[in-house]
Amino acid sequence: MKKDRLFHYFYKWLANFKNANMCDAEKIICFCNEKYHAHVTFHQEFETIELSIIDKLTNQNVFYLHFEVKDFWMCRNNIISFFRFLKGEEKLSNQSSTLNLSPIKILITCTSGFTSSYFASLMQETFDKNEITVFIDACPISELDNVVKDYDIVLLAPQVSYVYIPLKKKFGKKIMQIDAMDFATGNVNKTLQSIFA
Repeated sequence: MKKDRLFHYFYKWLANFKNANMCDAEKIICFCNEKYHAHVTFHQEFETIELSIIDKLTNQNVFYLHFEVKDFWMCRNNIISFFRFLKGEEKLSNQSSTLNLSPIKILITCTSGFTSSYFASLMQETFDKNEITVFIDACPISELDNVVKDYDIVLLAPQVSYVYIPLKKKFGKKIMQIDAMDFATGNVNKTLQSIFA
């Protein structure tokens, strides 16, 4: 399915949910409840979807993910993670992981490198708190081919999960995916547990 058709498909699909409220701004659908302000914003000019959930009590953004509309399954999985969080199906894990690792280099990649840089900083903090020597970096997916050889593990953000299979074939077991729910909520501990299980 072409990107522009996918974009309109997801907009119409979400707009027809019984609890969908069209916000004043064009192409913003609200799914608010007693605990959260939740918005799905469709940026047609960039063919991107932005998912955001803000806790009403703390005014903190507890779920944030944006992605380019390139692949049906990637978009669907990211949107499902948004609704799973909104319904309270996934709770954040605040427990520290006990990891026994030798020094390792991890690269996180997304569309532009911005959100992967943020997630990389959260991950680095976790390692630093546990006094584990690990180097974590981030880059846009367009630079991956040039730097992949320098890293032991490459984590794909949900925005670029559509390239997982070709990258896995090309670079092997060093390519892994970050779950959309974990990425959008900054749940570094769960991501680390899935990588080093």
